[in-house]
Amino acid sequence: MVLPLIPIAVGVGVAAFGAGRKFLKNLEVTRAADEAKAQARGSYLQLAFAVDTIRHDNDEVAAEHLASAKECLDNARVMLNVATTVEAAVSAQGVITEGFEHIELACSALGIEPPQRFTEI
Repeated sequence: MVLPLIPIAVGVGVAAFGAGRKFLKNLEVTRAADEAKAQARGSYLQLAFAVDTIRHDNDEVAAEHLASAKECLDNARVMLNVATTVEAAVSAQGVITEGFEHIELACSALGIEPPQRFTEI
């Protein structure tokens, strides 16, 4: 009676090991996505601060670039809210980078120094 229990115990152990490996792999992927989202969210918050504090002072070129930066900010917010993978967070980071480029162009048109990006700090 003891002999049939050994293969069953080994089978249960192998199944548990396989499930544990899959769980750890999913945990690793989730952690990487969370780290990418956190980095993108830091850049997003900095872009939001720049969009909210820089005024165009009746300069049409600066106003256009600030409007484009605001649009990038809104798009990035939606992308970050639904991002579940590293690729989605990196894509949102690309939109944020585009927003910063518009901020730099607006600052150039206004003759002021642009804010540092999150990655430069």
